[in-house]
Amino acid sequence: MKFAKLYLVLMVLAVVSISSDVLVAATWLNDFSKAQTQAKVEGKYVLVNFSGSDWCGWCIKLRKEVFLKPEFENYAKSNLVLLEIDFPKRKPLPPVVLQQNQKLAEQFQVQGYPTLIVLNPQGAKLGRVSYGAGGPKPFISEVEKLIRPPVLPMPSRTPARKVDAPRRASNVSAVSETNRAELKLRSIVGPKQRRQAVINDHAFSAGETMILRLASGTVKVHCVEVRERSVIVTINGGRDKRELKLAGGA
Repeated sequence: MKFAKLYLVLMVLAVVSISSDVLVAATWLNDFSKAQTQAKVEGKYVLVNFSGSDWCGWCIKLRKEVFLKPEFENYAKSNLVLLEIDFPKRKPLPPVVLQQNQKLAEQFQVQGYPTLIVLNPQGAKLGRVSYGAGGPKPFISEVEKLIRPPVLPMPSRTPARKVDAPRRASNVSAVSETNRAELKLRSIVGPKQRRQAVINDHAFSAGETMILRLASGTVKVHCVEVRERSVIVTINGGRDKRELKLAGGA
């Protein structure tokens, strides 16, 4: 009899534990101003999720595989203010919310769902988050790259010597050429006034900076200008401008 009661208690505890994992859900705001204020007061970053919650397959998949997981909720509690900018088809939105969402989609040049953007506590855009398979761990890693980008090693401050000058110049050139070779301009999208350049798997607007992971390491890319068939960028905060062209571009 005692064994049966103990077994029953253990089963109940197991069900409660599983249920808590399944039902856990982070709190998402839908007011941009409120999210900005909260982020500034708490010193957190804003994760903006432009979503089609009741029709977009990838949005639904993202919610199930990442946002509903305890690992993501725990991370968000300490680091993020969550903001959902939704464009549902079956759920009506209040006119004020709908107007806000349309304005934000235009401001951040959203062209598909889900689009995930990270803002710093002061409201400045840090970049976009890519979503792929693997659950919350790789997703959190992508967010971390934006809010805590890896520090690139500083060159050693050794006295300049004439014999070393050609070798140093050659090394700098080699690094730059490696980065340049690994950066690929995939496409240019959007109307002329709001063009975006897709470099590797990230969409850049003019003036936008993102951290990209290359085979040779991470690199900070700043988009200076998006042209008709090419894009002008700078790398790792340098002043030298580089032009990436579409395949077959002139």
